[in-house]
Amino acid sequence: MVSSTPRPELMPVLLGTDVGTYSCARMFHEAFGCRSVTVSGQSRGSISYSSILDNVYVGEGGTLDDELMVSTLLKIADTDRTPILMPFMDRDVDLVLRHRETLTEAGYIIPLASTEIVERASDKAVLNSLCESLGLPTITTVDIDLSDPDASWQELLQPITFPAVIKPKDGGMAFGRLRFAGQKKVYSAASADDALAILSTIANAGFTGSMLVQDMVVGDDTYSWIASGYVDAAGTVTAVAMGRQVLGLHQSSFIGNAGIIHVTDRPDLREIASQVVTSLGLRGFFSIDIKIDSRTGEPHVLDVNPRWGRGSYFTAVGGVNLARAMVADFVDGVALPPRVGTREGIYAFVPPLAILRWVRDRALRTHLLRLMIRRPPVHPLSYRRDPNIKRFAYRYAADANQLRALISSYPTPSDTAF
Repeated sequence: MVSSTPRPELMPVLLGTDVGTYSCARMFHEAFGCRSVTVSGQSRGSISYSSILDNVYVGEGGTLDDELMVSTLLKIADTDRTPILMPFMDRDVDLVLRHRETLTEAGYIIPLASTEIVERASDKAVLNSLCESLGLPTITTVDIDLSDPDASWQELLQPITFPAVIKPKDGGMAFGRLRFAGQKKVYSAASADDALAILSTIANAGFTGSMLVQDMVVGDDTYSWIASGYVDAAGTVTAVAMGRQVLGLHQSSFIGNAGIIHVTDRPDLREIASQVVTSLGLRGFFSIDIKIDSRTGEPHVLDVNPRWGRGSYFTAVGGVNLARAMVADFVDGVALPPRVGTREGIYAFVPPLAILRWVRDRALRTHLLRLMIRRPPVHPLSYRRDPNIKRFAYRYAADANQLRALISSYPTPSDTAF
């Protein structure tokens, strides 16, 4: 629903082309009726043929560098509107933080915490220590420095009880700038030999940072939860919603992203998320992944993303508009009372009936089917105020492609979700 007080002077400037980019523009449009601008290297169906977006394509063949991106952003900011810069990927957050002073001087509102806090929030080792200090369950973790040629990886891996997961220590900023065969956001290793092979592949690709090897929190997709929200200048979480990941995207480049989310409040996990963001001193958007270990029932905080998450539109399904919370704080300087998403619903970026194949819990499956009858699932790309036959066709083609990719990469659900 569009706000009763439209604010066309607001100009969200979005870095990206995917569903997260469009759903952010949609949330701003629903709240304020304003048009957004996207900046990217190439056109993609998620943002094409839209009446709520103005697309700016820069670079040849999608090749972008700091100088080109910053110069383009400075040109866009030369307007009477209020530019709000929204990075979605780790590499874009990295770029914005490097050039924050220049962009701020040009008039950009940048709803990110300080560089130090963003880096702390993205550091998996810091997160593990923080959870320990808060009395939350922790995960056995070893730090493998790939820049040290003399390190004995075999010995370092001894504390790990396999299966394990392997991921970049810094949250993927430097790792994400690499491109190599077999690259994944998160790897699974069934044994120490598997882990050594994965680490060797990453090192041979030229990565000289640290990789974390962690004991795996066992459980299929439905044991994973997401807390997305906004924390204001006073450190108050003014908007938050919880979602249970019903089905994740299992293609190598999308691991960690949700395809179907059951939006339903979970106060105990929401309190954990609040404790984490408060302890980190975060400001702005956040998305936190929490997984329940199917063996123990204990919740483990897996990741903290100090930015808008790709699937954060699920909060709107729950009745919370994160854009409204951010504008009140960063633009208007108004302290809003906390708002929690309590409206139950389903966010679905893949065909929702996929639950018939991938949800093993019969009671949960029945509940979700009945919920879909009461309230149709919400697709982030299907916005009634932005109708276009080409967008309609793209949405259904994308649904089919996602379903085929899931069948290929994750044909049946597993206890590890890998």
